[in-house]
Amino acid sequence: MNNALANYRKNQVSGMSQKELIVLLYDGALKFLDQANGHLEEKETNEFADKLERVHRIVYHLYSTLDFENGGEIAEKLGSLYAFIISQLYVLNSTKNSKLVESIKSILTNLRDGWQNVGKGLDSENSQYPDGKQGNDSSSNDMENTSGNNALSVQV
Repeated sequence: MNNALANYRKNQVSGMSQKELIVLLYDGALKFLDQANGHLEEKETNEFADKLERVHRIVYHLYSTLDFENGGEIAEKLGSLYAFIISQLYVLNSTKNSKLVESIKSILTNLRDGWQNVGKGLDSENSQYPDGKQGNDSSSNDMENTSGNNALSVQV
């Protein structure tokens, strides 16, 4: 039964887009952070440390898959945020300050929601014009030229 479930999950993940995989990673980090907080409240230090390590691994994976060459300013800013989150996880692990959990959770939630909304509204905006362009606005042309560059590269 476990083998069938593992195969199902593997097939489900392999059919996801990069955006969906990134959102899934954020969901996992938030889930483990909530679990860590529960263990912190119950003074279960080993379980707390285990769940915090899982959050760390996810955030580190997000950081390590950033494409700084093609991602430009967005990749740099995400990299800084991920580095900050990782540093806060270390502080949380050593201080056991539950206020840090909420701070980290807020950042991860905002990032997750941002990724969830990437691309929303583009289809309806593009349908206003037969050729999919937004007129002669130079910013839309700039967007067109950079849309092929991936700021992130997720490895499964």
